[in-house]
Amino acid sequence: MNILGAVAAAGVGSSCIFLLTIVTAMVHEAGHAIAWTLAGARVREVGFARPHGPALRVKIGKLTIAFNPFTVFAYTLIEGSNEQLTPSRSQRLLLHGAGIGANLLAAALGLAFNDPMVHLFAVSSAVLAFQNMFFKDGERMLAALSNS
Repeated sequence: MNILGAVAAAGVGSSCIFLLTIVTAMVHEAGHAIAWTLAGARVREVGFARPHGPALRVKIGKLTIAFNPFTVFAYTLIEGSNEQLTPSRSQRLLLHGAGIGANLLAAALGLAFNDPMVHLFAVSSAVLAFQNMFFKDGERMLAALSNS
C-alpha cells in the first residue's frame, strides 16, 4: 500500500468512528426524548451540537434536530418551566436511565447482526452506556434515589 492509500484508509476509518460516535450519541438522546414524552413533556429539540449554538437545524413537525460536526455534545431540550416539570422519583430514574437503556438495547440488537460495522456500533453503544452509568446520568440516578 502506498502512502496515498494509507492516508485514504485512515481518513475512511476516522470518518467511520466519527459517524459511529454521532449515531451512538443520538440513540442515547432519543432514549431521553422518548422518556420525557412518556412523562408528559414536549421535546423541543434533540441535537449533536451546543444548545442554542450554531448548528444545522432541521424541523420535523414540532421537533427540531440540530447538528454541528465541530462539537462533541449531545442534548435533549424540553418545553416547560421547572414548576411544570417536577417528575416523581421513579420518573427521574426513568428519565436519566433512558439514555443508558437505549444504548444497551442498541448494543444488544447490534450484536444480533453478522456485520463487523454493526458490531463496532454495538461496542460503541455499550461503552457510552457504561460511561454514563458512572458519570452524568448515573450521578443523577443516584441523586434521584437518595432524594425524595
